[in-house]
Amino acid sequence: MTQSTTTFEQELLNQVNLELPRKVLSKFQTLVRESSSEDEKEAFDYLGELLEEVKVPYKLHNPNLYLSVPVSAEVEVHGAKPFNIRAKTPAFSNATEGLKGELVYIAAGSESNEMDIFSLDVLDDQETFEGKIVLSEGFAMPARIKYFEERGALASIFINPGHNIHDGICTPIWGSPDLDNYQTEPDSVATAINYEDGQKLIEFCKEGKVEVSVKTELKQGWFDCPLLDIHIEGTEEPEKFLLLHGHLDSWGYGLGDNATGDASLVEMARVLYHNRHNLKRSVRIAIWPGHSTGRYAGSTWFADYFGLDLDENCVAQVNCDSPGCRWATSYEYLDMMDEVEDHCQIAIKDALDKPARGVRPNRAGDYSFNNIGITSYYMLSSTMPPEVAKEKGYYPVGGCGGNIEWHTEDDLIHVVDEEILLNDIHMYLLSVVRNVNSTVLPYDFTKTVESQLKTINTYQESVKDAFSFDSVKQDAELLKEQLVKFNAFVENIGSQGNLNDPIIKEANELLLELGRELVRINFAKNGKFRHDPALNVPELPDIAPALELHDHNSDSHLFKVTLNHLLRGSNRVSSTYRKLSKSLTNFQ
Repeated sequence: MTQSTTTFEQELLNQVNLELPRKVLSKFQTLVRESSSEDEKEAFDYLGELLEEVKVPYKLHNPNLYLSVPVSAEVEVHGAKPFNIRAKTPAFSNATEGLKGELVYIAAGSESNEMDIFSLDVLDDQETFEGKIVLSEGFAMPARIKYFEERGALASIFINPGHNIHDGICTPIWGSPDLDNYQTEPDSVATAINYEDGQKLIEFCKEGKVEVSVKTELKQGWFDCPLLDIHIEGTEEPEKFLLLHGHLDSWGYGLGDNATGDASLVEMARVLYHNRHNLKRSVRIAIWPGHSTGRYAGSTWFADYFGLDLDENCVAQVNCDSPGCRWATSYEYLDMMDEVEDHCQIAIKDALDKPARGVRPNRAGDYSFNNIGITSYYMLSSTMPPEVAKEKGYYPVGGCGGNIEWHTEDDLIHVVDEEILLNDIHMYLLSVVRNVNSTVLPYDFTKTVESQLKTINTYQESVKDAFSFDSVKQDAELLKEQLVKFNAFVENIGSQGNLNDPIIKEANELLLELGRELVRINFAKNGKFRHDPALNVPELPDIAPALELHDHNSDSHLFKVTLNHLLRGSNRVSSTYRKLSKSLTNFQ
């Protein structure tokens, strides 16, 4: 830590130790924590026992969640000498006792150690795969599943980049379904195989016709699952809270994803609770089920069940996933929204004396609160520097600090690094404490609007003179001017003062309003309290089709439909900017 930390902050960080985290990691080595399983229940009970030992009160909720738990999968290659290939099926694939069809290879255009398993495109424009089983590289992501499904494929087989096969999920539905989305659940069979077996199948396809059979078994339905909820009450404005959270359920033993996160959350709960008399706002710590096999079903349930409280009182949400993994020494690829980047960078510098850099949060990682409009930071924690990953021949993964054991049976205790775990706990703890103890919330929304102005300019360049975003841009620039004045006013308030002082309270409520509106237009397409699909959400999604306008002939129906969409989207974005400008004017 640096000299910039206060005496209280230094004392708080000094109280962190690894006694509880070691107990969690030791216990979780023995539990395969699939949601709805007895091991998951035992794990939640164990965390409760640890919290009771250190005298931290908690609640256990029991939400009913829609889950799909893979049981088994098999790919059989037919011919003179039939043989089986080891396979896995993703959550929410269809189950089948056996589908047989001709295998067709559709390249996704990447070698193993360069493969981005999340974002590969299909390098093919075939109109139909009717009656075929498709083989392609990458991960069973929802958009790719849908692409093959819509073209009549019986099933799809995805080649993962390494020796191990990564577990995953293929539904686009975020959390448990509702009437708006339940019919979008995948209607086809998907499997994954490893790189070596994938290359064999590619060669067979090149040599001539080959038939394969695919079998999958899944346990699917509505299940009651525990959810841990710890409420640590602040002293000055206890109704306002920061939500700190991570998931408990795992693929296999999941030590790096996310036993380390659970261990960190329990330790932070201990330290924060026993220092609660020094917290101005509250901290709510939640540990989720249903992350892996329910597409963030636990955090989505929480966002639904406590939606109004979150809307009125949550000042930020902070995700803790995969901290403390070996070789994960970089803090330059952390998810954070623009308005909170300075806050995070300074906290990491002061806690660890390391540089940090923020990136736009992906549509992933229990970010189930974007439609409410909650300022958010962190998702995955420290990560492996790119040069280290390249040296080891690793491809990108979605956790475990960049270790390719992620979502495999090899995510075991060797993935954990205690020194890095302690560093990551310090990073989280200092970021959270400063957030809840700041007199005025540490958000700079000029950065948010500046980023959105860059996006608007990019979209304008793309549409050229076919559509004008001038009005949207003017409204954004006016809002930025108002925010500069507001920031100057906030600077004069200083770091002292009670949160219930009318001026301070009004400034903080305005900051929450700014977040609610600007986060929603930048990260969500659907309305408030509705969950967007688990698909990429571009910046300012209401006007993002600007990038696709000139893909269509200017005389075409789709070109004119897109223009109409851009007009409606522009109205939503401009209306938001004008509303916020008015609120800022009223404050002054």
